[in-house]
Amino acid sequence: MPREIIVLDIETTGLNPKEDLILELGMVKLCLETGEITVLFDQVFKDPKLTAKHRNAWIFENGFMQIEEIRNALPISEYFDEIQSLLDPFKGLITAWNRDFDSAFLLKYGFDLGPQIKCPMKESVDYFKIEGNYGYKWPKAQEAWDILFPDTPKVEEHRGLDDSKMEAAIIYELYNKGHYKL
Repeated sequence: MPREIIVLDIETTGLNPKEDLILELGMVKLCLETGEITVLFDQVFKDPKLTAKHRNAWIFENGFMQIEEIRNALPISEYFDEIQSLLDPFKGLITAWNRDFDSAFLLKYGFDLGPQIKCPMKESVDYFKIEGNYGYKWPKAQEAWDILFPDTPKVEEHRGLDDSKMEAAIIYELYNKGHYKL
């Protein structure tokens, strides 16, 4: 049976899982033997706690998502069972480019991701060697893409499904190069 993992990406109203809300979730299955990426889930949500103050969220202010997209969306709770049933067979094999960020939000909403696996973003610091203020920094997905795929221009859309596909391609490349191990 091929070795497969889930790569997911969320879009939120901010960076603090204690205060901010999930607006979108994209999930793909990545076959680590072939690089095949299979779409599992793609949905926007309207959290019941969403208020007018969220209009100024970075995701809206920078034009990656319009508030109208979520105005009539259902809350993530309406999809809980569907999402968890997709996650269950992959517990302990679920990641994201910045795994700690995405998993903190999903855990707050009650999802069970199983045991944590290594974060590909953090694991690839020494591979990419991007200078930061205090040595090498965590590479952004866009930076990783540009280094790994210089002949395939792509712009990170900051949308759940597109970003999860982008991150899966990056993770597959790092895995094949031996710089991301599970």
